[in-house]
Amino acid sequence: MADGSDFAAAIVARALEAEVDDATFRQAMSRLAGGVAVVACQTSEGPRGLLVSSLITLSVAPARVLFCVRKEAAAHNHLTRANRVSISVLSDAHGAEAERFSGPHLAQERFTASHWRIDANAPPALTGALISLTGHREQLIDAGSHSMFIVRIADAASADLRPLIYFGRDFHGLENSKP
Repeated sequence: MADGSDFAAAIVARALEAEVDDATFRQAMSRLAGGVAVVACQTSEGPRGLLVSSLITLSVAPARVLFCVRKEAAAHNHLTRANRVSISVLSDAHGAEAERFSGPHLAQERFTASHWRIDANAPPALTGALISLTGHREQLIDAGSHSMFIVRIADAASADLRPLIYFGRDFHGLENSKP
């Protein structure tokens, strides 16, 4: 008769070999609240960008951030070829911008609003962003269905605004937060 530790070890071994199914994983991760940002670049075809919820600070010295982009996203290949990118962290006043950049259904409406600064020689910048970053892509890492981008930040600014949060597959303002 096996003792309890053998049984526990067998369960752990099976768990380590198992992989969660996509739907279960997506549902679980939809409960992780996070800020959202538009990552953009300038191309010969004009500005391109998308919404990410994976932005994190990677290091302070030197200033670096990391974000992930799904390889099937329309802007993925543009971002992989771009050396410079802008990262505009959205405030709770930017719900419409989040919708425009969150999927292909409103892609033709991106960068048309008057609050985007468009310059053929620089990545687009959203005026009134909670946080505005510009930088150079330092590293691109293959991560399965996504690519991880490491960007070295050259310029940063922030404003006293409330963040826009993505939680439960929807956008929310962060109640009771101090700007």
